[in-house]
Amino acid sequence: MYIDFHKYNYNLVSEEKRSEYEKRDKESYKIVLQKWFDENLDEIIERKWEINEIHYLKNISDFIKLIREAEQLYELGFFTGSIALVGVASEDFLKFLAINLGKPEYENITQYNRLNNLKNDNLISESTHLLLDDIRSIRNDCLHYNQNFKQKSEADLKSDSLKALNNLKDTLKQILGETTDINSNDFTSIITGIGAGDDIKNSDEIAVKVKNAVSHLLKFPIAFDPKTKIQVKTSDFKVRDIDINDDEIVLQDLINKIPVIVEFPESEREYYKEKSLQENDKVTATLFSIIDQNGLTAEWRLLDIDKI
Repeated sequence: MYIDFHKYNYNLVSEEKRSEYEKRDKESYKIVLQKWFDENLDEIIERKWEINEIHYLKNISDFIKLIREAEQLYELGFFTGSIALVGVASEDFLKFLAINLGKPEYENITQYNRLNNLKNDNLISESTHLLLDDIRSIRNDCLHYNQNFKQKSEADLKSDSLKALNNLKDTLKQILGETTDINSNDFTSIITGIGAGDDIKNSDEIAVKVKNAVSHLLKFPIAFDPKTKIQVKTSDFKVRDIDINDDEIVLQDLINKIPVIVEFPESEREYYKEKSLQENDKVTATLFSIIDQNGLTAEWRLLDIDKI
């Protein structure tokens, strides 16, 4: 039995009232979704952490869109859909690869033959062939929807889905992935690309991904220990910019040359006016910042500042 009653019978109400009924029912469905999401949030997050990471790829094609969607389906627990999309993405990737390896004649043959031909031509390794052939097998089992596939448990579907997804991501990382060295242009492009990504949910996710990118690309421990709740820093600075009326000062550390935007509450405005600070003044200052949920310093505030 397939039951499909998502919407009320709006033909039972007058035309002028229909939009009000729809609005109420949409708000009601928001509550249903929010409750479902809240109840399943821990499992969604755990599945996210099961997926292998590529970090970044310079050379991509449309297959990357399918991988992103497949990853989201896996996170949400829609394993059959994830398997199907990974299978299609795997085929599109191998066509892309064949063309770039000078074998456009392999584009319009079966995935089975495409894989074997590229391996026999020594254009892909045995391990790459094995990873992609496993995906092909899992995908065929899913798309043909045979009796064996229908009888699979949720746990088996989850295992197949994760194996297919990680196989493809591992293959992409091996063949198209980043080098050990990264230049400043690459780094700038990656950080800029994070904010421009069409899979970004909101600005909070941008902050998370930038933090993670810095930790991988620069091998820099940007995040504080989870037990650290506040960061205090005392150093000598040069005043780069000051706007007492907007309660903001830009200070540049004299040692590492890193600038920091410092804010102070309006209630302390008179205190800092009395300091008579000017641009290019050298000062000693003590700053503090509350560590946010990402393990990063948030807004910097002044505890004290004096001219040197």
